[in-house]
Amino acid sequence: MRLFGQAFSRWNLTGRTRLVYFLLVIMLALLTIFGLFSIRYKSQGRRRFVFSRIYLAYTMVITIAFTITYTHQMYEDYRSSQLDLRDAVKLYSYMNITVTIINFVTQMFKVKQVARLMSQVPLFDTLREFSVGDTLLRSVVTSIVKVIGFPFIIGITMFLQQQRYEPELSGMWSVHKLFPMIVSNLLNNSFYGVMIIVKAILKTLNIRLMRHVRLVECMQKEEKLKLHTIYYSMQKYCTWADEIDALSIKYRIICIHATNYTALVSLSMVLSLLCHLLGITVGFFNQYSALADTFIDGQSYDAFSALTNCVFLIISILEITLLAQLANDILVETQQTGIILQNLSLQRVDWRFRQAVDTFSLQVISIKHKIVLLGLFELNATLITDVMATVASFLLILIQTDLSHRFKMK
Repeated sequence: MRLFGQAFSRWNLTGRTRLVYFLLVIMLALLTIFGLFSIRYKSQGRRRFVFSRIYLAYTMVITIAFTITYTHQMYEDYRSSQLDLRDAVKLYSYMNITVTIINFVTQMFKVKQVARLMSQVPLFDTLREFSVGDTLLRSVVTSIVKVIGFPFIIGITMFLQQQRYEPELSGMWSVHKLFPMIVSNLLNNSFYGVMIIVKAILKTLNIRLMRHVRLVECMQKEEKLKLHTIYYSMQKYCTWADEIDALSIKYRIICIHATNYTALVSLSMVLSLLCHLLGITVGFFNQYSALADTFIDGQSYDAFSALTNCVFLIISILEITLLAQLANDILVETQQTGIILQNLSLQRVDWRFRQAVDTFSLQVISIKHKIVLLGLFELNATLITDVMATVASFLLILIQTDLSHRFKMK
């Protein structure tokens, strides 16, 4: 990590870029410590990320130790008949253990691809060119709540649950159960952070594009045409055309690298979404079961268990909602770029400027940037709405079946 600090300190970082640098170093440090990042930064010669055999050996040790420890725990739960998949907390824990092991293995196979991608991304050059300002700051606050706030709430909930049901165990047992939940979400949180940066850059790019639109529209007014010579107008349009070309190149770089990065973490994202969807399904069904046991079967209502279940349920819903909202915001920003270019009046502009706008418009149409997971489906608000509707339908079937069974037993 010292090498990261030395290397990054050579870049001229100012303003909000320093915040991105700081968060990036923390994320890389966490990924390395927890065995998900077998890459080191090479500061000699061409500054780039390279595959490290030492880090890979460390990753393999972490993977083997984690797998043995937690699969043994699951096996012991199975032997002692404590493998209760209807318990939302245990189900959430088991799913995160599985996802973490898969993430460890897949990241070892993708290490060279990740190193190549990180070496190619001109992140800080782009951030220096686009002053992202308060847009990034607001998104970073949301990201901190997701990365730190959610695990903290889950940790407190698990500790209170342990103190109530297993007071004889040490408090470290809660940390032991919380660890897979933190590690399994590291890749997802890094993806979320990257998409926040992508959104901020696209938003700033669109603001610059709108500024050019206003300048061009002002230049085409009758009174302006009379004031300026043809040579002056040509000079202005050529300057603006060069700036449009530069924005077009940056847009292409952003979309291509964002798509490549999404491809590397798609499996982890899909598994995480499945975990949350299963957690939501079981969580709602458990809430229903607790109420049905009380009002139909006359059993006492365990308010603490219901509250614990509700915490995991709410966090799963918020995780999916935040991700869907971010994906939708990025889609809106990419579409906004095309809309701005479409609405730009080109009736009285120079041919050089017209060519730059047409090239940029064609590029936006050809790229059609979307967040597609595993090359199968696009991550957006519509997809999440459809999936949640399917979960709701499945829940209704489960509840109807359970109610029929309960009344038949009476």
